[in-house]
Formats: sequence, C-alpha cells, structure tokens
Amino acid sequence: MEERKNPNWDKGDCNCPDRHSKDSILYSLLSGNPNVDTEGSGSEQEDTSGNLIPWLHSSSSSLSSSACHYTPAAVKLCNPKETCQQVALLLLKTVEFVRTLPIASTFLLQDRIVLFQHSWSELLALTMAQYKFEFQVEEAKLTQPPTPCGEMDKEGYVSPSQLCPQGGLLKCLVAMKGIPTKCDVDTMNTFFRKCDSMMLDDKEFAYLKATIFFSSDVPGLVNPAMVESHQSQAQLRLGEYESAMYPSDPLRFAHILLSLPPLRNIRSKVITQLFFQDLIGDAPMEELLKQMLTSP
Repeated sequence: MEERKNPNWDKGDCNCPDRHSKDSILYSLLSGNPNVDTEGSGSEQEDTSGNLIPWLHSSSSSLSSSACHYTPAAVKLCNPKETCQQVALLLLKTVEFVRTLPIASTFLLQDRIVLFQHSWSELLALTMAQYKFEFQVEEAKLTQPPTPCGEMDKEGYVSPSQLCPQGGLLKCLVAMKGIPTKCDVDTMNTFFRKCDSMMLDDKEFAYLKATIFFSSDVPGLVNPAMVESHQSQAQLRLGEYESAMYPSDPLRFAHILLSLPPLRNIRSKVITQLFFQDLIGDAPMEELLKQMLTSP
C-alpha cells in the first residue's frame, strides 16, 4: 500500500480565554504542560522513568504479530512529545467541527456536552483518518506491578507474559486502566487503512462525524428524539451525496456506513492514555472536553 503521509501541522496560537489561564486543563493541553492535577485527584504512583503510561517501561524487543491472540502486548509511543502535540491539534479540529455544526446550536448545552463526551474518541479517530495521521509505537513492560506473580529480570522488570497464567493481571490492567496494546494500535491502523481504501472526501467525513455525534442512545440526554432525528438526517444527506457523486457505485453508501462499527473497538481510555496522558496527567478527560466545547 502507498505510504501514508503526514499533513503539515498548523501550530497557530489559540485565542480562547482558557488558553491564558494556567490553572485550566485546556491551557495545559495546548502548552504541552504534563502531569496536570485537578482538585481532589492525585497520582497513584510517581513515574520517574519518563514513560507515557504508569507501570510501563520501554523495551527493545520487537512486537509480536500474534500477541493480540494471546497475552496483550503493552505499547507506548516512540515519539510521545511530537505525536501528542499533533493529536492535540487534531482534537482541536474535532472540537471546532462540533462547535460549528449548524444544527447542533439548536441543542441544549447539556445535550451537546453529553454527546461530545460520549463520541469524542470516535470523532477524533475519524479526524485522524481524514488527515492521514500516523504514529509509531514500541513494546513496553510493566514496572513495579501490583502483584509479584512473575520473576523479575536483572533490571527489576517483569515481562507481561510472566505476570500470571495467560497474562491475567495484564488483561485486567488493560481493561481497567486502558493500557494501550498492540491490538489497539492495529485496530486504529486497520480503520485508517479502510478509510484510505475508500478515498473518502471531506464531505463524507463530515457526514460520518455527524452520524457518530448524534447518537440518541447516550444516557443523560434531555431530548433524545431530536438527536435521533438529526442522525437520520445526516445519514440521509450522506446517501443523497453518494448517489449524486458516485452513481456508478450504488453500494458505496452501504460500504461507508459499514466502516463505522469498527470505531466502537477503539477504546476512549486507550486514546486518552496513549495520546493525552503526558499532556494532562491525572486531570479528567471529561472536564477537558467540556472546557474545550464551552470556551468562547
């Protein structure tokens, strides 16, 4: 497959008021200030190794292609500083898309916040695909695991495969903490390649994002019926666009909609741990998203 190319990243300054508040999570995200803590939240354990994820230590060993079928292979970014800043810019583009949706402005602010907090990781994944984003990861090891099930090597680290039979402890940590694994990265890259193969344009991405954003089954909505109506309208407009632009490919509309279910397999906790943990520390992602969406 033709090599994916990174876009030219726009690193202009944001003029939002929160950009200048050094106590805001949004300021910390944009300025690249790591390890931000909010009132009432604390770090469970100081990470002195410079790793992106607690309990992880980089390893020079290669990733196993069959790891996702057996013990999860924990991973971390190869170039966290540069990659995290790029993803932060893509998140800003995602927020801007949601804020400029004409029909979204008719919603109550509470519903807009709830919808965005529910769909942000899927919307961000679509934005990554749209801008042909790519990143590199390397295998990682757990450091100072909660339970000394395995034998430590001479450096004092425990291999994930030694933690428990079939990597039981690591599987629990993967589920609870959102530790990124090779399978998570493979899932994202598979989705990116799918979007590449369909050669989606900006309008198709916009309709897909609207379809994802307007999800009426999200708990806590004040007006789910209106949300469902707008989701149907987004899909209808997408179908009309496909018929007009690709009359010789009547199945394109169905193929595009079938590309959405795999997004459910991209876990929001993994996105947070992999790309934002180094920028926001222990600050809650939900609060950051709310600030970004509601800032003037």
